[in-house]
Amino acid sequence: MTSDLTLLIDPVTHHFEKDAMFDASRVPMEGAEFLERWTYLRSWFQDRGIKVHTADCYFRGEVRSSQYVFISFGQAHRYRQIVHRPEFVLSAFFAMESPIVEPTQYYTRLHLLQNYFKRIFTFTDIAAFAPFLRGPVRSQLFHLPYMYESVNPSLWAQSDRKFLVMINHNKLPAVSWHELFTERMRAVEFFAGNKEIDLYGLGWDGPSFRLGLLKLPGTIQKMRRALQKQWQRLRPLPALQAARQVYRGSVRSKLETLAQYQFAISFENVAMQGWVTEKIFDCFVTGTIPIYLGAPDITSYVPAACFIDMRRFSGYLELRDYLKSLGKAEIQRYRESGREFIASEQFRPFTRQYFTERMARIVEEDAGVSLR
Repeated sequence: MTSDLTLLIDPVTHHFEKDAMFDASRVPMEGAEFLERWTYLRSWFQDRGIKVHTADCYFRGEVRSSQYVFISFGQAHRYRQIVHRPEFVLSAFFAMESPIVEPTQYYTRLHLLQNYFKRIFTFTDIAAFAPFLRGPVRSQLFHLPYMYESVNPSLWAQSDRKFLVMINHNKLPAVSWHELFTERMRAVEFFAGNKEIDLYGLGWDGPSFRLGLLKLPGTIQKMRRALQKQWQRLRPLPALQAARQVYRGSVRSKLETLAQYQFAISFENVAMQGWVTEKIFDCFVTGTIPIYLGAPDITSYVPAACFIDMRRFSGYLELRDYLKSLGKAEIQRYRESGREFIASEQFRPFTRQYFTERMARIVEEDAGVSLR
């Protein structure tokens, strides 16, 4: 172990800089739990004599050590300043978004970044990204740790639940390849026909926000959105009209809202091997039964008994009939299966302990230290 080694983490967004990603007191409600995976990681390393800071602290002159391990979780504008400094090891770059949300990351960055970072991590096998890559990219698989490692007892036990909910923002992908944003719209449109779903999230009272436009000047984005609103007044989209009929606004707490419902539409943003996110796990924590669509290999990670697989149904009418046919005992079996899974060894690859251990192996290899 060493006291003069610093692990620098470039966070996924600038909002977590100035060590904010390690300070749960800076965020409200479930944001504190979201950051717990990072506060746990920092505490684990610091207990072993290794300092941990967000990378910007170094560039402002607030952190100084004789050796640094640098890991980026998506930002790619700082590494050039340190790539040739002998005290730095550029250990890993994590691709945090899917190609339908951030296609430029795959087309313009990854093949370049692999020349500087010792490791590239992606949610799924790099071969799946072939349509977006300019050339061969070597990568390793990872799963970002989930916030919780057991059910929330009070939320899980909540009774007198309503039928069906969906909690998502009104967004559309940058590209349509394997995307499921529009499939979520179709689900809402169907169940809204009989007022059998409640919809929560941001932006459903206006046009869908198209991802991938962040590099456009703000004034152009505002003009584009204003034109969309005017056009939709003349030619309203049926799916959005239906969504607004069942829209209930934003949520103070996603988990508290989920716990009020028996079932939830839990579709990933994209259908890709291994692309399993928090959407299905949130349901297990609250005792809500997820209706899942996303990773084709989902049962390699989550037992089939835990969720309702949308692929089993020819459409939403058949799904609705199935949901309505379930008795109390069948519903309870789904709930119990979800609770058992999140407490099982099979869930371990999604835990903060597992993720921290993997980060520790990276630091050991690159800094030549022992953290046992």
